[in-house]
Amino acid sequence: MSQSKLFASLLSLTLFAPALLLTSCNSEVDYVHDSNVKLTLDYKDKNFFEDGIGQVDLKYAIDGDTAHFEPLVRNQDDPTVIKSRFYGIDTPESTGQIQPYGKGAAKFTAEKLQEADEHGTIVVSAPITSYSKPSFDSTGTRYLSLIWINTEVENAPFDQLYLLNLWLVQEGWSNVKGVNEMPDYADTFYEAEAQAQGLKKNMFSGEEDPEYNYGGYQDVSLLQIKREIEKSLEDPDYVNPYSGAKLRFKGTVAGFADHILYIQDYYSKEQGANYDEGEWAGINFFTGMSPIDSKFTKPGTYLEVCGTATDSELFGFQMTSGKFLSFSDDEDNAKVLIPASENTEEYALKTFAMSGKELSESKTRYLYSPVTLTDTVTVTGGYDSDDGDSVTLYVEDALGNRLPSIYVTFMYRPDADDYLTIWNSVEDFKGKTFKVSGIYGYHKSQSSSSVSYQIIPRNDADLVLQEV
Repeated sequence: MSQSKLFASLLSLTLFAPALLLTSCNSEVDYVHDSNVKLTLDYKDKNFFEDGIGQVDLKYAIDGDTAHFEPLVRNQDDPTVIKSRFYGIDTPESTGQIQPYGKGAAKFTAEKLQEADEHGTIVVSAPITSYSKPSFDSTGTRYLSLIWINTEVENAPFDQLYLLNLWLVQEGWSNVKGVNEMPDYADTFYEAEAQAQGLKKNMFSGEEDPEYNYGGYQDVSLLQIKREIEKSLEDPDYVNPYSGAKLRFKGTVAGFADHILYIQDYYSKEQGANYDEGEWAGINFFTGMSPIDSKFTKPGTYLEVCGTATDSELFGFQMTSGKFLSFSDDEDNAKVLIPASENTEEYALKTFAMSGKELSESKTRYLYSPVTLTDTVTVTGGYDSDDGDSVTLYVEDALGNRLPSIYVTFMYRPDADDYLTIWNSVEDFKGKTFKVSGIYGYHKSQSSSSVSYQIIPRNDADLVLQEV
């Protein structure tokens, strides 16, 4: 190189050095892979339930900051599943109160966990610096967890694992929340959050979430729907904003009868429940007259469903026009998120046992949830439907208290072993005494604006004839 060209090159570097330095200062920091947030405990042969750390396989990615894992090391009496609530972060909701960027956060978590599960390593630890038993979160069912992954190396050394919790913050999928139990990590978490805000990543972009249904199907929770139903029941003139809307939500199957799928979900006080112990909300979904796959109807199955909301004179506010196709991957097709046989705790079906009088006084508290009356009831009257397909029974308890009516939508067999005897009119039931279970719903009178509450047995087993 000539001296003149060398001088020109050096001059160019000198002139542009401030710009290069500025670019370097403004470059994005990869806190996940380059920071001091590293796992310092070996996970090999460790039992999460005893040591607070252990290698796992992915079972379910529930949402952005919740997942279920299967421990590779466990004692015979240990749980078979680790239900983890990610420590130190708070992603937008995608299962309860649906929020923008919730689906994106859930997708990011699922993709990273699935990649690590298939090609690399997943380790779950409590927020600890020495081996000790893990702690539950406020629900008492989920463990506060740090999720360490390597998406490429199987059984990776513990110092080659990276913290998914921090990764979600760095990519703008989560705020930092309650990270102070790990002070050595706190500064890095807040720096990653500030960088994501500065770079306007995802939830900090100030733009509409492309994954959120601002139009088309609207992501809602059953609790949001319940609140609007309650307003409609209190004020007959109130216009439910969801009426006619296309909605998508998640919930647990509470029952299936007469082409109606009853779906229930739980919400904590933080998610808007009216009660300190939380609250259940539900809905009924008319699935159409064609048969649907039994995988969608088994009680206890946790689903995501789409449909159109409508006000029904007979069934109250309900969903219709859903797709329940076992072979379809369309976005609006019903999806089994957790099969009934595996849905044992967090999203498990809840049945409420109480006296008929207590249920009558509860109003909408247990709306569309399964209930079992602890006392027996006697049929005093009722009426048959015009088409003969259902019977409404008026009932009282032993003290003569009028209770919610019983709405029977099937031909009832009083004796499970007798296939020939079928009851399908009020006269068949009148004067008889029963133990009753079913879905707690309501009925709007077609001739007036009055509302009456009812129990809807799902099958013969929900209506047990008592010998007197």
